[in-house]
Amino acid sequence: MKGLLLLALPGCFLFRGGEGDRCQEGKIVVLASQDEVAGFAGCKVAAGLVVRTGASIDLAPLRELEEIDGDLVVGPTVGIEEVALNRVRTIAGAVRVSKNPSLRGLFLPRLETVGRIFVEDNVTLTTIALPRVTTVRGAMIVSDNHSLELISAGELATVGHELVVIDHPKLTLLELGRLVSAEAVRIERDPKLPPEKVAEIREKGSVP
Repeated sequence: MKGLLLLALPGCFLFRGGEGDRCQEGKIVVLASQDEVAGFAGCKVAAGLVVRTGASIDLAPLRELEEIDGDLVVGPTVGIEEVALNRVRTIAGAVRVSKNPSLRGLFLPRLETVGRIFVEDNVTLTTIALPRVTTVRGAMIVSDNHSLELISAGELATVGHELVVIDHPKLTLLELGRLVSAEAVRIERDPKLPPEKVAEIREKGSVP
């Protein structure tokens, strides 16, 4: 019995150590392959998350991820068609999504607070869905996504710095119905947006 107990205890410690190592606690997680995605699956917190790859990978296994203490960076990539982190509620740093030619959708359905948002130069991106975001502490810049049709951020109330939406020839829906204030607002070269909607949002461009 004593022998079995001695064998079991080290195994338990090794398992716990392995779990911490697997989730890369305190380290920025870099994902470049499906095997690396699978290895990080089940982890709830990341110090930072970077996705850069030339492979076609699926981020769906990251369904347990709830919090990113630093930045979420996606790009450059080639084979990613969708970024959907369905349980992430807070991102302390920035969301940076740029130079992803296959990306069609950015979905963060439970995200509530984020440091900054930059979504730029994703040529096939059609949808940005941030339906529960209430606060962007810094800037929110969305530019040069030439297939973009929808930006959904219907609960967004405050943008701490500038709000910029520029160069989207197909953008028809900009859902910012609860926006109260932003340091500045620039909406330019988005010809399909209704002028009255643009004027309404521009009025929010000064912090009371």
